Amino acid sequence: MACCKSSLSQMPAGQQAVIGRIEVPETLAERLTALGILEGTTVKCLGAGPLGDPVAYEVRRTVIALRRADCMGIEVC
Repeated sequence: MACCKSSLSQMPAGQQAVIGRIEVPETLAERLTALGILEGTTVKCLGAGPLGDPVAYEVRRTVIALRRADCMGIEVC
């Protein structure tokens, strides 16, 4: 899958993208998988908290909040 090499943490609110690649530590990868964040999944950025962290995303019709640091290893297309 060709990717534009943009990180999930860089997505502005309201934008939608597809997860292209996930390169995070194994323990975080297991947590993300349990939340439904897999390669090929569509995500939508809903917005950030008052101080910019965490960020809310809609994934598979579920809203989840992730820290920006955890999103750095997730590339979106």
